[in-house]
Amino acid sequence: MSDPVVGRLLDGRYAVAERLAVGGMATVYVAHDNRLDREVALKVMHPGYSHDREYVARFYREAMAAARLNSPHVVSILDQGTDDGPGGRVVYLVMELIRGRTLRKLLSERGPLPVGLAFTIIDPVVAALAAAHRAGIIHRDIKPENILLGDDGRVKVADFGLARPMANGSPSLTQGVLMGTVGYLAPEQLSTGHADPRSDVYAAGIVLFEMLTGETPHPGDTPIAVAYQHVNADVPAPSSIRPGISPALDQFVLDATARDPRRRAGDGTDMLDELHQLHDSGAFDDAGEIEGSAAAADPGRGGSTALIQRTSEFDRSGLESYRRAHFGAADDPPPPGSYRRGDGAGGRRWLPALIGVGLVILLVAGILAWRGGGSSKVRVPSVVGQNRVAATRALTQVHLASSFGTAVYSATVAAGNVVAQRPSAAAMAKPGSTVVMVLSKGAAPVTVPDVKGQTQDAARTILTRYRLGVAGTRQQYDATVPATRVIGTDPATGGRVDVGSQVTLIISNGPSQVTVPTDLIGEDYDTAARELTALGLTPNRQDVASNDVDQGQVARTGPNPGQKVNAGETVTLFVANGDLNIFGNDGGVTVPNDIKGQDATDAQHELRDLGLKVRIIGPKHDTVRELSPGEGSAVNKGDTVTLFSF
Repeated sequence: MSDPVVGRLLDGRYAVAERLAVGGMATVYVAHDNRLDREVALKVMHPGYSHDREYVARFYREAMAAARLNSPHVVSILDQGTDDGPGGRVVYLVMELIRGRTLRKLLSERGPLPVGLAFTIIDPVVAALAAAHRAGIIHRDIKPENILLGDDGRVKVADFGLARPMANGSPSLTQGVLMGTVGYLAPEQLSTGHADPRSDVYAAGIVLFEMLTGETPHPGDTPIAVAYQHVNADVPAPSSIRPGISPALDQFVLDATARDPRRRAGDGTDMLDELHQLHDSGAFDDAGEIEGSAAAADPGRGGSTALIQRTSEFDRSGLESYRRAHFGAADDPPPPGSYRRGDGAGGRRWLPALIGVGLVILLVAGILAWRGGGSSKVRVPSVVGQNRVAATRALTQVHLASSFGTAVYSATVAAGNVVAQRPSAAAMAKPGSTVVMVLSKGAAPVTVPDVKGQTQDAARTILTRYRLGVAGTRQQYDATVPATRVIGTDPATGGRVDVGSQVTLIISNGPSQVTVPTDLIGEDYDTAARELTALGLTPNRQDVASNDVDQGQVARTGPNPGQKVNAGETVTLFVANGDLNIFGNDGGVTVPNDIKGQDATDAQHELRDLGLKVRIIGPKHDTVRELSPGEGSAVNKGDTVTLFSF
C-alpha cells in the first residue's frame, strides 16, 4: 500500500517526498521546505499515537530539549507542528536531514568495529551528552538506533523524546511503565526508576562495549532476563570477548558501566575528559586495522569526518577483503576465541540453560512468597492519578504507610495528583511498610519565545506552538520597530511560564511624536537647547541676522513652534548674531535655511507666516528641491519665493 503521507503538503510548507525510516513510534520522511527551499527530515508520529496526550507530549519534549542544546553533535530540531488535513491528523517534527545510516545498521553489517573507528563515533556521542548535561537535560535513551552516521562523516545524537530536566528527578517509570530500551538502561533505572547524568554515562559505556565486541554485555531471550543481569551482574571486560583490547580501554568501559553510579564519571563532561585522556595515551590505536592504513587507524580528535568517509568507502569496496583478512574466507570457521565470549561456540552453550534455570528459580520463589505470605502481606493498591488525600486514605485502609518523594512535572497528570508509586500497584507488601508516592507539578513550564518584529497573527501562531495564549495587546512607541509590528511580550522573551499562560503582545506605534515648544523664541541658545534635549529632540544651532531679538537669543526655529516631529529628530535654532537686518524691522525678512527637503505645502505655510508670497512649481506635496531666492537670502515682506518640487 502507498504511504498516505508521501506527496502530502503539511502546513502549506513541507512537501513530503519519500519515506526514510520507520520506528516504533514515528516514521521519518525526506521533505522539501518550500519556504526556505531546502531538504529536511520530517519525523511523523504514527496515527495511532497522534491523539494520545502523553505521546504528543513526548514529541514536544523532544523538540524543546534538542532546541535548548547548542552542539554540532545533536540533530537540530527546526520546527514542529500539527496538520489536520484531509488525510487525517499529522503530528510532526522538522529536523535537519542527515543522509547516512544508524550505528545499529553499521553494527549489523560489520559486527565489531576497529577501535579507532569506535573512538571516532563515541567521541561526538559523549560530547553531545556533555552539552545536554550542561543544559540540565538527561537523554535517557542512548542506544545505537539513536546515533546517526552521516555520509559526510558527521556523527549526531537523535531522539530526545525521553529526555527529562535533571531537576525533575528524571523518573524512568511513567505511570508504572518503564521508559527506555532495557539493554542500555542503568541498574538504578531498572531497580528504582531514577535516572541522572550517570545513567547516560552507563548507556554510552554499553554502546562503546558493543562497538568493540559486536555484542551487548548482557544477552537474554527476554527483557526480564536482560534487566536481571544489568542489576545483578557486572559488565565483563571487552578484552574477554575481543582479545587485544588495551587494559586502559578495558578499565574505561568497566568504570563507565559500573553498577554503582558512584564509580562512574559524574556526567558527560567528566566522561569526555577521561575519553580524551585515554585517546591521547594511545589506547585507541588500531595498528592499521582498516585496509592496513596506520593513518586511517588513528584519526586523532576532530578527524571523525575523514575516517567515517574512508570507512564508508571501504564498506562499499573492500568489505570482503577486510573480512577475509580478519575472519577468514566465507567457508572458513571463525578463529578460536576471536570475537567470542569464552572458547569458541561451546563457551556459550551453558548460557541459555543457566538463564532458564535462573528464571525458573525466580518464578518458584515468587510463587512460594505469594503463598507463604498470604496472611502477612497485603496487595498494594493503585493510587496513580489520585490526589494526596485520596491516595493516603487508600493506603491506610490496607494498613500501609505513605510518604512523598520529590514532585515532578507531568503533561498528563494534573498538579497535586500521584504520577508514580513505589512499590507499584498489585505488589505484595508487609502491613506497616511505606509506599513512596511522587506527585505531579503539572505540565513543565515553557520558555516565552522571541516574537519581536512579527505581525500580530504570526506572533499568535508562534505562541500557540509553545502552548501559550494571547491575553491582549498594548501599544507603545518605538523608534526601531515599524508601526503595527510586535516590540515584545509581557512576560518578556526567555521567561519561564506555565503551559496555557496568557501573554500580552506589545505593539509598536512607531516613533513617538513631540511638539516643538512655543516658548523658545527669545530664549538664549543654551536654555533652548536644554529644553529640546529634555524632550528627546536634537538641537542644531544656526546664526542669523535679526532685528527681532537680542544677540544670542533664538529668533525662530525650524520646524516652527507647535509642529509635531518624531522623537530624536533635529530642531534648528536660529540665533541672532548681532548683525542688524538691512531692511529694518518693518520690511526685512531672511529666507529660512530649512526649506529644502520639506513638503512643498509645509514650506509654503512657513514662508507665508513670515509675510512672504509663495509660488510652487511642481507637485504641492512633493519635496522642495530648490527655491528662489535661496535659503538665507534677505528679502522684503510681500516678496515672492518660488519653490521647485519636481
